[in-house]
Amino acid sequence: MPEFSSQFANIFINYYGSRAASTCKLFISEPNLALEDQMGRLFGIIEINVPSRENPYIITQLIDALEESYYGETDENSEDIAAAFESALERVNQRFNQLIAEKKFYLVGSLNENTIKEKINLAVGVLHHNKLCVSYSNDISLYLVHKTKQDYKTIDLRQTKSSDEIKTDNAHKLFSNFMEGELNPPDYLFLSNSSFLNFVTLERIQKTITSLPIHKAAEYFKNSLLQTEGQNFAAIIVKNSSSEHEAQSAIPKSVTSISDLTKTESSTEKLLSPSFWSIAKGFGGAIMIPLKKMWDSMEKNLQERKMAAKQPALPSLNDETGAFEATKAPLGSLKLKLNKSFRKTLQRTPFYGEKMEKTKLWLRLKLIYLKTQLAKIPRFSKLLIAVVIAFVILFLFSTAYFKQVKNNSTDNPAFQSIVDQIEIKKAQAESDIIIGDEAKARTEIEEAQNILATLPINSQKQKESYQNLNSEIQAVIAKLRHIVDIEEPTLLANLSEENKPNIANLIFYSGFLLAFDSNNNSVFRYNLANKQQDAFTSNLSAIGKITKVKVAGNQILAYQDKNGFVEHKNGSFMPIDLTLPAKGKIIAFAFYNGRLYAADLSNNQIYRYTSSETGYDAGATWLKNPFDMKNILSLGIDSNIWLLDSTGKIDKFNKGAQKTFDIKNLDPGLEAPTQLLTSDGTNYIYVMEPKNNRVVVLDKEGQLITQYYSSKFDGLRAFDVSEKDKKMYLVNNNQIYSIDLTHIK
Repeated sequence: MPEFSSQFANIFINYYGSRAASTCKLFISEPNLALEDQMGRLFGIIEINVPSRENPYIITQLIDALEESYYGETDENSEDIAAAFESALERVNQRFNQLIAEKKFYLVGSLNENTIKEKINLAVGVLHHNKLCVSYSNDISLYLVHKTKQDYKTIDLRQTKSSDEIKTDNAHKLFSNFMEGELNPPDYLFLSNSSFLNFVTLERIQKTITSLPIHKAAEYFKNSLLQTEGQNFAAIIVKNSSSEHEAQSAIPKSVTSISDLTKTESSTEKLLSPSFWSIAKGFGGAIMIPLKKMWDSMEKNLQERKMAAKQPALPSLNDETGAFEATKAPLGSLKLKLNKSFRKTLQRTPFYGEKMEKTKLWLRLKLIYLKTQLAKIPRFSKLLIAVVIAFVILFLFSTAYFKQVKNNSTDNPAFQSIVDQIEIKKAQAESDIIIGDEAKARTEIEEAQNILATLPINSQKQKESYQNLNSEIQAVIAKLRHIVDIEEPTLLANLSEENKPNIANLIFYSGFLLAFDSNNNSVFRYNLANKQQDAFTSNLSAIGKITKVKVAGNQILAYQDKNGFVEHKNGSFMPIDLTLPAKGKIIAFAFYNGRLYAADLSNNQIYRYTSSETGYDAGATWLKNPFDMKNILSLGIDSNIWLLDSTGKIDKFNKGAQKTFDIKNLDPGLEAPTQLLTSDGTNYIYVMEPKNNRVVVLDKEGQLITQYYSSKFDGLRAFDVSEKDKKMYLVNNNQIYSIDLTHIK
């Protein structure tokens, strides 16, 4: 039978004001180890929804009576936990009736001994190994967070249990519902009073308790709810773990946090690592071998010295037949040159040369003296000194080694403390995203990034932990960025590569996509219905290159760079009667409410032209004050005019005057956009940015809605949108793609 270990965490916030409408308490019994192993642990929440000073007394008496009655069953039927628990509940019911009778002044209004029970919300239970028994009454929350193959699922135990599994005893209304079952790893039990779920969603509860250690989850909930004054909150989180469950795999199926994972990996690494004594043995051998060689060399020299003449001669300081001349190594000649140069220097400075000779003589005499004294030491003493030296070196090495191992371990308390702080900030950010508070989530994820930057990385395990945390933080950031990653956009058409077309404009019009080639003013047409494509060459040779194309009511208008407009119709271009300013240069235009609005770079002005039967009138200036157009790339219009700047700024104008407009929560910001689309027929502003492979969607207040990104968008040239069909069409290099507009429901 597997051994089970139970963990309990609680959240308790009680409002003690004089106007408190209810009183709430929770309890988790702490029996001794033997009694816990025999009978398990009691836990529960009791709430009385009647204002009275006697409430704490009544609840305390109920808890004491329950613990006394249940743990007093140890000699009777302790093997049957359910029977012992039911028997204890019956006795507590009787005790409760006595309390009510004794405390008549506790009752208020029209309440009596029977109706007071309807004002008490409670859930009490006992967990013995994996055996769970629970009794509840009235308005109390009781949930099982169950691990499925893919994810966790939250189950309301009060609604899913059948009538056969729930015992109802009308004679004892205080504990009227009873159920029993099992709490198996890696499931969680969660119970709370009703106020808790008024401020925290089930989704947030599930996400938090399954992604954090339960004591950290409880701390997070408590910090979140402390700001709510005048409310009582009580909740208990129960988690069961077993040796059998943990042994099923090297990595647990349900890992509540990165810290748990690194602890598991660290334990495994310790089992697979060689023991310290093996390392010490090898290190000791490595030290003793050279010591032994040194000792043998000293003994040999001593014997040779004894066999030499009685008057030993010191080596001459003027002897030049040494290593300098004897060496045959490649560096020998260099050493000889350096030696001669050094001697010449000494000859030029006799004082220093004399000092050097005396110092060398003194050192040689001292060395011979030390060797002589060492020869007098007994052999056993020499061996003992060598052993002591070896152990001192070994001790210093082991101290440094274990200190380094501790500092580099993910179990290091300082390291784990930083990891826990990051986990809490990340979980708080995820919870805030769920409830829609993205501004707070951004602040918390930035704090998590700042804390992550302080995480020490001194070992491979710490590096892996850092990478895992960074990946999880980036996943949260991606949610805040509202990025839709499109792996495979739908390919509609491949345009001709022969003439290397330069597609700068794409128009969706009457079921067709029209792509305009600025090189030769040819037009590629794609039929969305039958997926057929064809092409038209320009019928006008006197016009300049087509630079901008827009739908204007039931017309398709194009601007050519010889300062004129043409209409495209049925594969042909026709000149439009429209007088533009002399030496003007139209950089963008749009059509709204029967009028054409054109931005002129040469005059830093927007001109408005009203359509007529023959074309357009002479036009009039629209901006009240000139506006610098040198960086303007694109223009969109609804009841406002929107100008896109090459630096990523969007300028808003209304009735000829500039208005304040800021882009909010876009990360990263616009760097090098090329095209803006919006009209009175769209609810959003669309901005194409080839540099970052994306199209950004904003609402008309500047709030980020989503970002459509694809690694395939490596050469975006033009795009158009049909919000009605929930489609976006894009030209990437010489291919036309479509994607779904998922932000439109």
